[in-house]
Amino acid sequence: MYRFARVFFLVLAVAVLAFGPEASFATSLGATEAQAAAGSRPDILFLFADDMCYETIASLKMTDIDTPNLDRLMKQGTHFSHAYNMGSWSGAVCVASRTMLITGRSVWDANRIYQTTDNERKDEVLWPQLMKQAGYQTYMTGKWHIRTDASKMFDVAKDVRGGMPRDTPQGYNRPIDGKPDPWSPSDPAFGGFWEGGKHWSEVVADNANEFLDQAVKSEDPFFMYIAFNAPHDPRQSPQEFVDRYPVSRIQLPVNFLKEYPHK
Repeated sequence: MYRFARVFFLVLAVAVLAFGPEASFATSLGATEAQAAAGSRPDILFLFADDMCYETIASLKMTDIDTPNLDRLMKQGTHFSHAYNMGSWSGAVCVASRTMLITGRSVWDANRIYQTTDNERKDEVLWPQLMKQAGYQTYMTGKWHIRTDASKMFDVAKDVRGGMPRDTPQGYNRPIDGKPDPWSPSDPAFGGFWEGGKHWSEVVADNANEFLDQAVKSEDPFFMYIAFNAPHDPRQSPQEFVDRYPVSRIQLPVNFLKEYPHK
């Protein structure tokens, strides 16, 4: 039997994985209570962004960045403005945050089992495995960065990526006065998020839409783990998004310094 897409429990996780510890979560709960009362299980769509801090969401009125879809999610649900990442055992918190999320452990316990996360998979105690045990179709696409095989935990794992693409040195330490600056964030020739010919964010979004088209044909609930590598560097995007932000539109923060003061 066909059914309409029923994403009754929508979790948006905007994770701050390098530039700050604060994260913002938006949750659409209105239909969840009704579904719980009816004894049915909600579909779950989990969106994960890398290096995106809460100040970049327009509806929080701290930015000039266009985020209409995130704004709509926040308007339809609620958000937490003081949800903090517990930290990490390294300079970056991307691996730690994902390990904590998938294992359900605190940063201290996650660090202890990080190297042997695959043992947790074999014990079938990780988040996607618990969802499968509860009768959910499970789907994952995008950034993984956890020491176990995503394809062995999700029913479908497509275009699974590592922490970040290979280096794009042309995109850094630029521009330099008196020297040409060939860098273009929208040019696939520079690789990075354009590896494969299509921007990784577009790949992840298209994969998610494809799975939704399949999932609505089933009566089983679904759990989707959709993890974008962007806006983690390298800073690349299709030209239509570059064009939205001419230099004249970008406002520098009041504490901006042209050069690092302590050389």
